[in-house]
Amino acid sequence: MMKQFALKSLSAGILLGISLTAHSDTFAIEELPTAENFRHSFPQAMNGQGFVVGISRFPTDLDIDLTQVSATVLANAGISDVEQVESLTPAQYEYIVNSLAMYQNTNPQQLQLGLHNGFYFDGLTRSVDFFEGQPAITSESYLYAINSSNSAVGTTTGPFMPVDYTYTNGEDEEITSTFYVRDFISRGVWLRDGLNTRIAPPETAEMGGESAIMDVNDNGLAAGYASTAVSPFAQERLSNCVVDDPDAVVTRPKEVCYYSIWLELYNQKATNIAPSYYSRSEYLARRSIYDIRGFLWQLDNNGEVISSTKLGTLQERREDDDRDFSSYALALNNNDIAVGQSWTYHPVRGAIRMPALFQNGEALPVTTDERYFWGAATDINDNNRSVGYLVENRAGNLRNTAFYHDLDSPEPITLPGFFSGSSTVPNAINNNGVIVGTGEIEATISSVRRRVGFWYDSQAEQPSFIDLNETTACDSPYFIVEANDVTDSGEVLATALKTEEYLDANGETQTREVSVAIKLNPIEGELNNCRQEENEIERSGASFGHLPLLALAILGGLITRIRRKRF
Repeated sequence: MMKQFALKSLSAGILLGISLTAHSDTFAIEELPTAENFRHSFPQAMNGQGFVVGISRFPTDLDIDLTQVSATVLANAGISDVEQVESLTPAQYEYIVNSLAMYQNTNPQQLQLGLHNGFYFDGLTRSVDFFEGQPAITSESYLYAINSSNSAVGTTTGPFMPVDYTYTNGEDEEITSTFYVRDFISRGVWLRDGLNTRIAPPETAEMGGESAIMDVNDNGLAAGYASTAVSPFAQERLSNCVVDDPDAVVTRPKEVCYYSIWLELYNQKATNIAPSYYSRSEYLARRSIYDIRGFLWQLDNNGEVISSTKLGTLQERREDDDRDFSSYALALNNNDIAVGQSWTYHPVRGAIRMPALFQNGEALPVTTDERYFWGAATDINDNNRSVGYLVENRAGNLRNTAFYHDLDSPEPITLPGFFSGSSTVPNAINNNGVIVGTGEIEATISSVRRRVGFWYDSQAEQPSFIDLNETTACDSPYFIVEANDVTDSGEVLATALKTEEYLDANGETQTREVSVAIKLNPIEGELNNCRQEENEIERSGASFGHLPLLALAILGGLITRIRRKRF
């Protein structure tokens, strides 16, 4: 099924066990090439023809103008004089790129870099450029879904452009400074056969608005979200950016002030769902200056909008709540039924995001059970069966509980995961009821647990969670951390980690973990027992290396930008 790139980031370190024994397996692994000049690949969706869309991460060949980098970042990279720099070492390049990454880089007078770029695979992996002739390194793009006509959809951010701003200081001196600003936050995008279009939101005041297309079905109906109004809270905050006093010294353009407010809201965490007063929530609230609504857009063969439908929220905003109040359509089926997420209210926790079903423009709850206080519906098949996750407090930790929901049933069915308390996120369900996603594989008291991609056949006589690493040879160089999509013929699109070699500044060979897109093709075989062998090796004295934190959900789930899991 078509899916998105999704909600809370998979910000867990993953211990990669290496098994030395090969067995028969039930899937053959096909690695899809990573886009040229990118380090990581995160697949999102695959259609029946084997075409794939996804997100590349960390560009490896950016031509960075060091004069546009702050002295602090340069000093931390060991650079005191940019005129003396002939080329950056690998360590310097990595540090500077990560320091300038948008949403982390809060210095408006410093170059803003995009680390993510949508890719399209049709036998070759191609990066997508939505701003021909403009500096693409200052924007990001994401592709989330592709239909049977090979139409792909996603979103792109507006590129940051340098703007000179002149003001007169208190000593009557003219000061000119350069700031980086953009015309809009994001736009939903459609592309096919080299053509692409952008969808503008209804509300574009102040910062140009935001929109995204998260899915598209075979009827050309697209689902996503768009800004519809500036929230009451933001109206008051933004008004402070405009100085009416003609004698006041204003040292920056109002657009920079607007962006700082938006970025502060965007990076806010959902503190109200923390398990206790003394703990914290790692779930990102992804607030905005805008009220946002889920949308359905009927597109023609050229990606132009024929008609649109604005979707509702699970509840109306309360009179005492002036924050943004929004809904998001994240997936839809060929029956034109959409699912996703909406703000609503919990009797104890306050404003929360919960899974929603969208029919006839109305938002309907998947569940009203008060033990859950966050979640999203991530996919729906043509039999009107949806999947998603619900967040609850398990032993003082927030855990994702997977659910399966037949739209004719009053309540969803929760899925057990690999063990009781396993935090599990389904990403897709095909028309045969096979569910794939990511889940914790081991029960430890730590809040950081190893994750694997899973396969779950909900229509089997005795359904069980299958670790996809058990379906391939134990000596495979790949460790599957997430299953992103599954076709009706049983092909699985997944994200895996593997080790690659590179040369450091001294020309010495080093190794690092990278994320790659793989396709699992069904073959005759039996499940392996890799975990048991791994444990036997561990008991006999073997050790396992600790992998670095990876942005498997990139965009922390950039909830307004990234797909279902990050919600």
